[in-house]
Amino acid sequence: MRALFESAKSGMYTAERQLGTTAHNLVNANTPGYSRQRVETTPVAVRMGHGQLGLGVSVSQVNRMRNDLVDTQLMDKRMNMGYMLSKSAIFEQLQSTLASDTGGDLDAYVGRVFNAFSKVASDPQDVSVRNGLLADARQLVDKFHDMNRSIGVSTELAMRNITDDVTQVNNLLRDIASLNQTITSSQAISKPDFRSMDLQLQKLEELANLVSFEKHVSEKGSLELRIGGILVVDQSKAHALRAEINPAFNNVNLRLQENGKILNPDGGSLAGGIEMYTKEIPDIQNKLDTMASTIVTMFNDLHRQGFGLDDNFSRNFFDPDGVTAESIRLNPEVSGNLRNIAASSAVGESGNGDIAADIADIRNLVAINGRKMVDFAIELISQPGARMSELQTTIETREAELRMLEVQQERESGVNLDEELGMMIQFQNAYQGSARVLASAQQMYDTLLGLVR
Repeated sequence: MRALFESAKSGMYTAERQLGTTAHNLVNANTPGYSRQRVETTPVAVRMGHGQLGLGVSVSQVNRMRNDLVDTQLMDKRMNMGYMLSKSAIFEQLQSTLASDTGGDLDAYVGRVFNAFSKVASDPQDVSVRNGLLADARQLVDKFHDMNRSIGVSTELAMRNITDDVTQVNNLLRDIASLNQTITSSQAISKPDFRSMDLQLQKLEELANLVSFEKHVSEKGSLELRIGGILVVDQSKAHALRAEINPAFNNVNLRLQENGKILNPDGGSLAGGIEMYTKEIPDIQNKLDTMASTIVTMFNDLHRQGFGLDDNFSRNFFDPDGVTAESIRLNPEVSGNLRNIAASSAVGESGNGDIAADIADIRNLVAINGRKMVDFAIELISQPGARMSELQTTIETREAELRMLEVQQERESGVNLDEELGMMIQFQNAYQGSARVLASAQQMYDTLLGLVR
């Protein structure tokens, strides 16, 4: 008789727990980051004689349904996506400022200057032609200055992104460490805090977009995080980061605040921002400066060999001290007096345009890194767009992989309303069945008492 009462009682208790968990799943079906829960049960029995007597069922544990392997894969993909999106955003900004659809790109301005020198070579005494050359040269100089400013804006954007990302990373590390304490405390009393686990996972997903990390879960349930092999979160503490940015050398050191150890993340938007600031943007800047320097040097070398309309003085066409995209400018002696443009190869031969023709012929020379000057300009302004296109192709692939993994995890941890409602009916029937067993046992017990009387 006792076995009947114990079985019925345990069955009703277990069904109640299962119904409560199912109800919890249903009401959190649309809660972001929620992982569904399941009650695990085991049969209860006692050995008697040569066999066992069943005493019902017990709740062994409540499980949080997650696929840790899929979570790890999702983290890795998010780190990679954050890295690529960070770089793509800055390349997009660079492309929009360095290249245009109106024909006003650097290669066009360089070509116009060459064309203007050709016209001067054909008619070196024509003042209007000389005036057109100065106008085109000034526009080329202004284009260099504009591109230099645009690259500077992108540099500042990358610097600001790095600073903002470090701030967000530090906030997330503190949150994760705080949740660590809650999770380990609940684990210690065998009452897992699934809400804190879900929240911690959300924080990890946010962190993965920002920076790459390695994670390890201890036996006590606490989470350890390392960035570039350096411990940043342990059981109870977060170790804050700081970014040391040196604009003079386009250098960034990511360090721990407390001991100065250098961290080298290889994923997340922080790594992407650091790479843009230290490598990609300086590479474009160096190419632009190289082009400005080459133009100044090659034009001046030939221009000094020629003569203007009025005297026999040798002059530079560009200021020889301005050999970067920021400092390039016309020689004031030329920009202030168009008659000082050296077109002739001999003194007093105002109709001689040999030097102007030689300068115009620079367009056909292999001048920079195995490229003609106009071709190098096209390659330079196309670089951000080409790099962005490469990244976009990879991003599309990663997005498809992320969606596939998210679907897999949703099947494991997401709440299926139809499934939960079906299980609710199942648990209701189990509760009613246990109640009927209890009622039958009560009737048997009453019958037995009646016979004894």
